[in-house]
Amino acid sequence: MTKRTIALCGAALLTLQQAASVSAVEIDIQGFIRAELAPKLTSDENPFNQNSNLFNGRLANRDSSLLGGAADTVIRGVPDGSGDANNWHNYFAMRTEIDFNAYFNDKWTGYAKVRGMYQPDTYDSFGDPNFYEVPFFNGNSSGSRLELAGSDYMLDLPAFYLDYADGPLWLRIGNQQIAWGESLFFRVLDVPNGLDLRRHLILDLVAEEFADERVSAPGIRGSVRAGNWEFEAFAQMFNPSIIPNENTPYNLIPSQFVVQQEQGFNEVKDDINFGARIQGQFGDLGMQFIAVRRTNPDGVFRWTTSNVNGDLPGIPGSGLALQATPFEVGNQGVLSAEEWFTYAGITRLDGVQALNRAIGEFPASALLGAFEVGDSFELASQELDLFFQLSGGLRGHIERRYREEDIFGVGANYILSAEPGSFLDQLVVRGEVTFTPDKTFTSPDLAQDFLVEDEWAGSLVLEKYHRFSNDFPATFMVLQYLYKSESDLAGRHLSGFGGSINNGPTGEDNFQAVAFAVQQAFPNLVWRVDLSVLYDLNGGSLIQPNVRWKPNNDYTVEVFANIITSDGGNNDIFEPLEWADELGIRLTWQF
Repeated sequence: MTKRTIALCGAALLTLQQAASVSAVEIDIQGFIRAELAPKLTSDENPFNQNSNLFNGRLANRDSSLLGGAADTVIRGVPDGSGDANNWHNYFAMRTEIDFNAYFNDKWTGYAKVRGMYQPDTYDSFGDPNFYEVPFFNGNSSGSRLELAGSDYMLDLPAFYLDYADGPLWLRIGNQQIAWGESLFFRVLDVPNGLDLRRHLILDLVAEEFADERVSAPGIRGSVRAGNWEFEAFAQMFNPSIIPNENTPYNLIPSQFVVQQEQGFNEVKDDINFGARIQGQFGDLGMQFIAVRRTNPDGVFRWTTSNVNGDLPGIPGSGLALQATPFEVGNQGVLSAEEWFTYAGITRLDGVQALNRAIGEFPASALLGAFEVGDSFELASQELDLFFQLSGGLRGHIERRYREEDIFGVGANYILSAEPGSFLDQLVVRGEVTFTPDKTFTSPDLAQDFLVEDEWAGSLVLEKYHRFSNDFPATFMVLQYLYKSESDLAGRHLSGFGGSINNGPTGEDNFQAVAFAVQQAFPNLVWRVDLSVLYDLNGGSLIQPNVRWKPNNDYTVEVFANIITSDGGNNDIFEPLEWADELGIRLTWQF
């Protein structure tokens, strides 16, 4: 832990001790133990992993005039000789959470959550999967300051704070999540914290609204009320979003590439994010305004030098030049132009221009005979096939960097009044809009100069509780629309969309999606059914039905499905996840 973190935790414990010394402390402890399982619904595997690469065991079918048409002799395999992965599940883990609620006096309360995860090595992957270790905190192994992690386990304090309330003043001091905005699926005003995608990506229950994924960090948050208005502000230590490691079930970056994260993180690990929000009423209209200055936790990516000294086969001394390029020799890398352009399309990159940047921005590439190809798809294909076959495969290196940004937002909500009991009566209409000037994006060509664009994001939400029958509790329903001007839900710039094995990206003008969710509890609240749908207007969808059975206070069984569809074309957000159709099962014992 850093000195700053230790000081913050020490201050919180000292305050707790002082509060406990003047009054009796009441502590309530509760928690659960849960088995979480996601069996696969199809035989499809994650194409971004080494053992399930789309080209394993296949011949490259692209001829190369530079090699006399010999490109069809290349066979894509994996170093240990294994073929495709053979998994019956995407996810299997044991989880425990223990909540501590402490009451010190009328002004001071405290809360701590201890979370433990264990994920046994039952996933068929290349090598030993590293589910949790990431190169950030605590000896470059943990994803946050109050976390201990190993390859198959993590133990952390996602919440550890004190609350102080005195009339209109409220303060929260310690490790915490800051959740703003109320859009389901969409994070429009919800900008203070990044996401931890190591456990189950974003494929947990939609109704939980990123509660398990949102990354907490030490900070101070407070608010003051004056009449119908509330002013809130926070200062919080930076914590990056956490992406899944290579060759783990939900890896999103192809294993043909190495992601260097340490240097970029070390540059910003001591950054502090700031934000303020004003909420209040103008008559019947509820309003909120936010302003946030943050280091974007998602980061941006670009080519970087591999620093790996390995000669090209038959060319002694070539490794000295190769280590100053973004590549290293290895059959875990790309072995054909066909593979290069296929994965460029899937990951929303520009295969031709990414090649040009890997050559033009790294002078050592010219020492190996590489040359820029302009806009020529054919020349790029020939050059790629030549180098992949001469080398036996090249693995690319990219680095993750973080940039500051300012976000300004406004939200509004209005409750309609109509004939009592009618569908329109008490219908809640919400809207959220943010503007981020000069936002930094990964360039689809992985250039050293990132893209910088102004971005607008907005959502319109209709929300309603309606009782269709006197025999059942009210049904909760929500319908939403989302618009983003420059990027998709994952933050990928839209100019990289539409590429394929045969052409570069065509780009998209904007991103639009709609979402619908319905939740129905049964009499006695033993059963509950949900349905959540997210539809990308470019032709992809996530459909999640869910059934929950809670026979008593001790046990809960939840079964849900993630059904993902895409119409192809590399222009919707779901095509890279279409392989992940699965059944989610959660068996929980509460205590």
